[in-house]
Amino acid sequence: MTDDVIHRSMTDSQASPIAPVATAHTNTILIVTDNVERAADIKAQLINLKFRVNACMYDGKAKLDMPRDVPQIILIALTDYVEKAVSIAEEFKQHYEQPNLPIVGTFSRKADIDTSAFESVIYPPAHPKQIAIRVQSLVRLTLMEHEILRRTETLREHFGIHYELTEDALLKPFKVLFVGKPTPEFMIIINSLQEKEIEVVAAFTTFNAFDYLYETQFDAVVMNALEDLELPLTITSTMRRNAKLYHVPTLLLIDEETFDQEEHAFEKGARDLIDANADIEEISGRILELANYHRIHSQLKHEFENLGGAACIDQSSGTFNDTFFQQHLKRVCHDLQRAEMPISLIAIKVWPNASYAVSSQEFSSACAQVGTMLRNLVRMQDIAARLENDVYLIAFPYETQQTIQPVTERISSIIDCAGFKTANENQGSFTVELSVSAVQLGSNEESSSLINRALNGINIQTADVLKAVI
Repeated sequence: MTDDVIHRSMTDSQASPIAPVATAHTNTILIVTDNVERAADIKAQLINLKFRVNACMYDGKAKLDMPRDVPQIILIALTDYVEKAVSIAEEFKQHYEQPNLPIVGTFSRKADIDTSAFESVIYPPAHPKQIAIRVQSLVRLTLMEHEILRRTETLREHFGIHYELTEDALLKPFKVLFVGKPTPEFMIIINSLQEKEIEVVAAFTTFNAFDYLYETQFDAVVMNALEDLELPLTITSTMRRNAKLYHVPTLLLIDEETFDQEEHAFEKGARDLIDANADIEEISGRILELANYHRIHSQLKHEFENLGGAACIDQSSGTFNDTFFQQHLKRVCHDLQRAEMPISLIAIKVWPNASYAVSSQEFSSACAQVGTMLRNLVRMQDIAARLENDVYLIAFPYETQQTIQPVTERISSIIDCAGFKTANENQGSFTVELSVSAVQLGSNEESSSLINRALNGINIQTADVLKAVI
């Protein structure tokens, strides 16, 4: 095939009479607040992270405009009525009839309340971006947990595989890397964590820090920004550009009274700012909370990678095989349709792009490598499968056709740059291009119909291109 017949499309396959499932509360965060200005700042950061945000004002006596749709998470942000936080949380759980609804609290001060009612509690200093990142992390973990439970159900029901999730993620001691000058404030925190049997490693230079980061898995990285901000920001920005280190939380130790670089720090990838003058239990608690999130995230990732085995996995690409995908998609579509949540699907056809003839074996090898790339480019809760040698399907739970547009663009832009070897080295590597069709589950639509619409899209696109060339 020549370059003339390569085709890419990232639109819906065809205009469809099938109405999509209602998506009013997709990725929705509900903020309950007594401080309009504070809530507006947090809302802006959540919107930047692609969340839909509703607000409910609290005046100390009554809650107004309690939305009908169940949010994915509730954020209770209080300035004056901190003591009311627990009763507010319980009332919302009862209102939505969801006792396990995740709730995060961010308060202007400490109070004598039962914090076990919340998934996470954040006290000052708490930049709006930091709060938004914490909410995003909790949403990600919740969606991963839902999907991994669905996958174990599919394995048990259709493959007779009884997969037990491991429960040892939090049994091993946490490991925390400290980076920076050993100032008295820094050493107090280190000693406090060591007393809690946390394994602490100290690095006093950037060079040593990266040596440790590349050689050892850490649950959190704490950096001393009291005297030097440049070193911590260099490290955290580098970590955000590294796939292996991206999710490791980074915390900066600062003096809240004098520090004025909050926005810059979060732009560079910091996940939390901790005040050196805060209570030592507050400081260690913030470190361990983020370490805990990262440990659970890593454990879930490990579980995802080990589910199914040879009965469900296409061995050459690492994606799911057609049998597992079709059975599992039925379950996902049923669950999300019942909850009025969306799911979208893309079909991808791979085309060789070379000035010379590419053998079937070489092309098959390239297609397998494309599958591996696809698996690594989507989230763990997304479901990538190899339907045929050159055709892949990826399902995106909780996403609409519009929200996956950036994902399809990123997939194509990265795979466009990949080179694949041929037996004749003098010919150089060849590339591939993609035909992509995106569809969204319709009301009362079966998963098989969703798959057929996606596949028809790439078939129609391919036929149209060939017809234009002939």
